[in-house]
Amino acid sequence: MKKFLGILVLISTLQTPSQADDIKDFQIEGMSIGDSLLNHLSKEEIITEIKKNKPAYNYLTDKFGEVYIFNDENFKTYKRASFFVKPDDTNYIIYSVRGMLDYIEDIDGCLSKQKEIENEITKILTEFDKRKSNFKSRRDPSGQSTFNQIIFKFKTGDEISISCSNWEESLRKKNNWTEGLSVIVEKKEVIDWIRKPIN
Repeated sequence: MKKFLGILVLISTLQTPSQADDIKDFQIEGMSIGDSLLNHLSKEEIITEIKKNKPAYNYLTDKFGEVYIFNDENFKTYKRASFFVKPDDTNYIIYSVRGMLDYIEDIDGCLSKQKEIENEITKILTEFDKRKSNFKSRRDPSGQSTFNQIIFKFKTGDEISISCSNWEESLRKKNNWTEGLSVIVEKKEVIDWIRKPIN
């Protein structure tokens, strides 16, 4: 039976005392790895989103496609969510789910929430590898745009990552970008695909 864990709904309280070491036990806005995206969007909406977002992944194969949901009235915590599904899968099974919440010019607020989520995940998981990294974005020549990331890696190679992005303000405004918290629950299959080196 699937456990609902409140952590990835930005953690107010845990809804179960159980420990969870299966990536499928984690939900973002009620959506989990292994669910069908058709429970939330129509086939036409999914196909449209995959086509719209394909240019961002032109350097990769068509194994996966990304789908976004913005400002869903049923979302309780996040402003938007995204998913990776296989375009040729008629059931559109979810392999990655990400929740996003804006922290515009509030990196301290984002880092505080990131720490809160990190602490809760540490209490729930029994076996994992954890790594932290801070790095500058290659998309900002000034070197002022930064990312803070915490990754929990399961034995299976699946991961949960919690990131805070902080763009240099003029660059963010020029490109109409947002910044803030991103929480991703992701299968190893997607991780291996998306991390393929760019030639």
